[in-house]
Amino acid sequence: MKDLLILEWKKFKSNAVFRVLALIYILLAPLIILAGKDLIKDIPPPFPSSKNFYEFPTVWDYQGYVGNWLVPFCLGFLIIHMITSEVSSRTMRQNILTGMTRKSFFASKLLSLICMALIATFLYVVSTITIGMIHTEGFDLELVFDNNWAIIRFFMMCVGYMSFALLLSFVIRKGTLAILIYFFYLMILEPILMSIHVYYFQNSSRNYWPMNCIEDLMPCPLFRMPDYFVNKEWDFSLLLTYGQAMGMSTLYITLFLGLAYRSFMKNDI
Repeated sequence: MKDLLILEWKKFKSNAVFRVLALIYILLAPLIILAGKDLIKDIPPPFPSSKNFYEFPTVWDYQGYVGNWLVPFCLGFLIIHMITSEVSSRTMRQNILTGMTRKSFFASKLLSLICMALIATFLYVVSTITIGMIHTEGFDLELVFDNNWAIIRFFMMCVGYMSFALLLSFVIRKGTLAILIYFFYLMILEPILMSIHVYYFQNSSRNYWPMNCIEDLMPCPLFRMPDYFVNKEWDFSLLLTYGQAMGMSTLYITLFLGLAYRSFMKNDI
């Protein structure tokens, strides 16, 4: 396992795309929440005070929501690049022909995915605790870690987005096309399908679309606020509960990884 990670590091440590995307994420993930600090001092009701963005325990939710934007753009893109670039440069084919098994190659990408998710989660935890400590008066450990499993939810969110990117990479194998389909589904197709679902069925099953389940692991905290953010004509919540989101995300992650593995093992290299 260690050798596979070292091999992946050697492959991509000098790659320009890898460096740029990793640097963007490392710089923005901890700090982007602070960028609007002077712009949102006075928020009118019914919105919460801007202090909630930076104080314990709510800082866990707002910082997690920042990650919900950065992870699919930076880390999802990076997973696609790491796989499809090996296809286009034929290094995947070369590795397998020179003795690396398909299982080992797939395992190397899966380990890279998990490692990136762990690093992203570590940055999330450190930045959240640091921001919270600076802005919260009289905090204690109980308040600091009163976060409704936020650390686990953030890790699952990272794995979820990257697992979907991994699946598209192994199925499509062409970098530009895989990236276009990835963002098209995330930003356009699934929201359209969910809107159609609501129009025809108007029930909570619309919440169980795959990317929505993953997004609801770290949703916009404002959508969890009471009545004034809920359309009274709907008889369902805008968001899944954290338990539902974790359960469904686990199911989809397993499905994505299983399909990616099946596709890679069956297709020609």
